[in-house]
Amino acid sequence: MADILELINERLSKDGQVLNLKAQFIREVGARKLAECEELSNLRALDLTQNAIGDDGAKAIAESPHFSKVRTLNLKSNGITDIGAEYLANSKTLKSLKSLQLVVNDISEKGEKLLINSKSLTSLTSLKFRV
Repeated sequence: MADILELINERLSKDGQVLNLKAQFIREVGARKLAECEELSNLRALDLTQNAIGDDGAKAIAESPHFSKVRTLNLKSNGITDIGAEYLANSKTLKSLKSLQLVVNDISEKGEKLLINSKSLTSLTSLKFRV
């Protein structure tokens, strides 16, 4: 994994609203570091496709106060299970989230229902589990 701050500098849009880290294999450690970055407080779109962040990474994203403005979150192909789905469904900070992509993860019907019926993700208009 490259240094996370270096990746942010290379891949964050000039206006600080879009960060594409697709296939950078940051794992859960990188997701936790991202979640701690105050520099990402204006982020509107975050793509973490194919990064193996797992449930712990999903938890870090779901609990980060710096992601309160994120509207689009792509977590495709990250090894997230129902546990990670529950963290996301119960997030108190992802209130602006409108689109969540969870295709190619290990989320069962139980996890899908948690997200669909989430009392926290009230702005969600697009939720994808399957291709």
